[in-house]
Amino acid sequence: MMPTPARLAMLAILTQSPALAELPTEWTIELQCRSSLDGSIPAYNLPFPSSLSSQYVSIGEQGDVAIRVILGGAEGVFYGQDGSGGLIFSAPAPVDPVWSTTLDLRNSMIAIELGGFGDGAQLFSTAGVLLEDFILGGSEGISGISGITLASDGAVCYRGDFGFEDKIVIDQFVDGSRMQTSIANTFSGDYSFLFAPEMNDARQVVGNTIPETGPSRRIVRFDEMGVATTVAETGSGWSGFVNSTAIAQSGDVAFSARRSSDSQWVVNKWDGSTTTPIAAGDNEDIQNTSLANFPPVINSNGWVAFRATDESNDATALWVGDGQSLVKIAEFDQMVETDLGMLPLGFDFGGLDGKQVTSGVVDINDNGQIAFSAFLRNGTVGVFVATPVEGCEPDLNDDDVLDFFDISAFLTAYGNMDPIADFNNDGGFDFFDISAFLTAFSAGCP
Repeated sequence: MMPTPARLAMLAILTQSPALAELPTEWTIELQCRSSLDGSIPAYNLPFPSSLSSQYVSIGEQGDVAIRVILGGAEGVFYGQDGSGGLIFSAPAPVDPVWSTTLDLRNSMIAIELGGFGDGAQLFSTAGVLLEDFILGGSEGISGISGITLASDGAVCYRGDFGFEDKIVIDQFVDGSRMQTSIANTFSGDYSFLFAPEMNDARQVVGNTIPETGPSRRIVRFDEMGVATTVAETGSGWSGFVNSTAIAQSGDVAFSARRSSDSQWVVNKWDGSTTTPIAAGDNEDIQNTSLANFPPVINSNGWVAFRATDESNDATALWVGDGQSLVKIAEFDQMVETDLGMLPLGFDFGGLDGKQVTSGVVDINDNGQIAFSAFLRNGTVGVFVATPVEGCEPDLNDDDVLDFFDISAFLTAYGNMDPIADFNNDGGFDFFDISAFLTAFSAGCP
């Protein structure tokens, strides 16, 4: 039976649903830059030759991105937004890396480790100006830095060495004076090892730890005074964790853990009291052991993004979930728009490396935008930003609810041959538009 306006009215009586769900299913993907080592393929927003392979991308709250770039005889940092940008600073790298793969972008600043463990860290503006140089030493006597993370006020947090001991340190310059605050250390008797931390603007710090006694691993969220709250630990349903964790501005935490009961790896979010699974190795499309390779990231909406191997094509892919829905955003053979036209994602390296899409870690901001670097079929690597599609096509009165009033608005527009009622975009007004509207209305909105 063909749909009719009367059936639409009946549907509105029987069905009323929110127009916006927690997790969108539609996303746009925009190229920010692309490296190339092939003389026949130009780079995009980067010089030639350049490489982005295995580099970690960071995204700011406005959708701007930063990533380290390996150049011919040098290296630098790319910064850009909305498909434009370029290198903002660079330096020669004759032997060791000048900077590490790890950097953090926030509030028009970029914090980045220097390449050698005993070399400190630096803070740049997104204009490429060196703002602060976190050399080793200071009041905490740091002799090595790893795992840099940045707050909006310019404070950085890292794992520091003090001889044979470890510290988690918040480090900042205030009116030209350097202030270091130890959040945790391994000579207190609480921990025998501390992994690289993550910090938010409230100076809540999350990190994986090896306790001195008790469980073999414990993930802990510290407040700015160093008071610890346990997020998860082995022996309580988990037998292991991925070393790296993530924290949102809200204080929510994302981590990957191996279940004791069946050795399945699980991506989780923790909201301060409750742990919610996002995805697991027994999901239909996800290869279990691949969840142990790279950490997830989380935003204040409780959206968790992560990379893992897709069982359907044995290639890496990018997902985002909220505990109720799971959406695959990027996968092998997916066509994306680039400066060279539409190209498929993914490259088959053969051997043990196999098919790869994602390269390095991913990042997410509180607007739901996800930054990731990915291999393209032509062998180059691009940095992309995936943005959730806002709006809801059948929510014609824009009140965030699908109900009779949207049906009424559609019927009025249909009777007036208003273009908003041309739901199949064929330039005409007939039962095919009614059918398309009915389908969209029934499906709800992302």
